[in-house]
Amino acid sequence: MADQDYSESAFLEFLRRSAVSGIVKPATGRARKLAAEHLLVQLKSHERLDLRVVDVDELCSRFHKIQGSTIRPENLEVYNQRFSSALQDFFRWCENPAKFVSNEGELPQAKLVARRDDAGQAAAREELALNPPRSPYDIFPVPLREDLVVYLQNIPLDMTRAEANKIAAVVQALAVVDEEK
Repeated sequence: MADQDYSESAFLEFLRRSAVSGIVKPATGRARKLAAEHLLVQLKSHERLDLRVVDVDELCSRFHKIQGSTIRPENLEVYNQRFSSALQDFFRWCENPAKFVSNEGELPQAKLVARRDDAGQAAAREELALNPPRSPYDIFPVPLREDLVVYLQNIPLDMTRAEANKIAAVVQALAVVDEEK
């Protein structure tokens, strides 16, 4: 379609509408919008009119030169990936809005495994997720009475006396007042 609007304003409207209408997941929409907000300020005037001419890597390079050491390279790479995928979706949406499906990336590994598993494997995977195995090394039994054992878990091996006193204070606060017999 020759009359499609590929401008910055049309792109921002697409990001807003795609998140609101459910075309993309809300978290994906927010992440893409954040990346776009950071990178779009570096657009040149001719790029603002037609985003198809934007070289995302070069745009990120401009952004990095201005931001300098205030942005970490791994953050810039994430912005690059999110902005690139948002632009790809925008261009495909402009070409055919009626048949558009977001390219949010590959299916999460869990969904791929779930499709592959049979009913027995799925049940076993669910059981592991709900009741993960525990290491006997990080659970400390504390016998209180003949018929009662309390277990302490997630105690750091490098715990200080001050930290132990904090835990002891919490336990003491939970105790009922001793009655004289």
